[in-house]
Amino acid sequence: MQTLNEKLPQVPKENAFHFIRLACCLIVIYEHAAVLCDAGIPCLNLRGMAVDVFFILSGFWVTLSYLKSSSAKGYALKRIRRIFPQYAATVVLGAVLLASFSSLELRAYFSSSGFWKYLAANLCTLNFLHPSLPGVFGDVAVNGSLWTIKIELAFYVLLPAVIFLAHAVERKFDMWGGGIVLVALYLLSVLWEVCMPRITEIFRLPSEIAHQFPALFSYFASGMLFVFCWERLVPRLKYIAPVCAVVLAAVSAAGVPFVVEFVRPFCLAAVVMFVALKACPLFGVVKNDFSYGMYLVHYPAVLCVASFGVFEENPAFAFLLVLALSFFCSYLLDCFQRALEGLNKLHKEARP
Repeated sequence: MQTLNEKLPQVPKENAFHFIRLACCLIVIYEHAAVLCDAGIPCLNLRGMAVDVFFILSGFWVTLSYLKSSSAKGYALKRIRRIFPQYAATVVLGAVLLASFSSLELRAYFSSSGFWKYLAANLCTLNFLHPSLPGVFGDVAVNGSLWTIKIELAFYVLLPAVIFLAHAVERKFDMWGGGIVLVALYLLSVLWEVCMPRITEIFRLPSEIAHQFPALFSYFASGMLFVFCWERLVPRLKYIAPVCAVVLAAVSAAGVPFVVEFVRPFCLAAVVMFVALKACPLFGVVKNDFSYGMYLVHYPAVLCVASFGVFEENPAFAFLLVLALSFFCSYLLDCFQRALEGLNKLHKEARP
């Protein structure tokens, strides 16, 4: 598979992508701790932007992964192996281990329909159907971060269709199909984010609909654009990124509806790619990526630490404890995934 210009981007080995992921992960962890614990920790409400950055990076790297894949099946298997083992382990082990925080006895907890509904809904990534476990943390959502995974998976499924459509437009009308298709989907996503909150209010629909697919695809599409336009955009990032940073700050301060949603995804993507590719000497020190596992487990880790009253006594120590737990669990999840990959490799080698 090839990009529309038949030349794949050559991403330099020295980059700051891991640093950006880790920084965004730490922002999300910190602000969830601030919001969930109500311990007087200041919150700047940057976690939404951090999630947006995750989708930008995903749009870039997943598109590159698809275009490097020999087939759609190979692409799908890579995505499943990347996302599902750690996700499934987090859901299942989290549900089992959180039994110790339940007000129910163990037998009642594991025989409860709520326990099995939680597993079924969350393993299908439909977290909103059953976000809580019986008697755990007062029956609140035990892992409020998992809502992004189903959107991410929707983007993975949509990506091959987007690239197929882009090629079709290019062949039919002899023009750059990638740009047309991405702009159309970008605008659709922006319109959804602008209009859907009002529609849900008028028709008394669940407000969560406004944050579901195709919302946020504008960020994913912005990451995709840097794959399609690598040779046009990356050499000019030192000029584009500062302008985008100023525009982003200006429109965010003005807060004009539609303008913010329209400008923000691409401007944020330009700034992110500049930091990732041009600020390597500063931020290229992070060599391993544990951000995905930390993102998966930090929410229940915050609730567990809060349940012991540590945030009220010492917020700084409590936050460091959450970070330590999140990193440790992420490391174990990474080991689990590597073990599965090793077993899969041995299985393939053992075939006649």
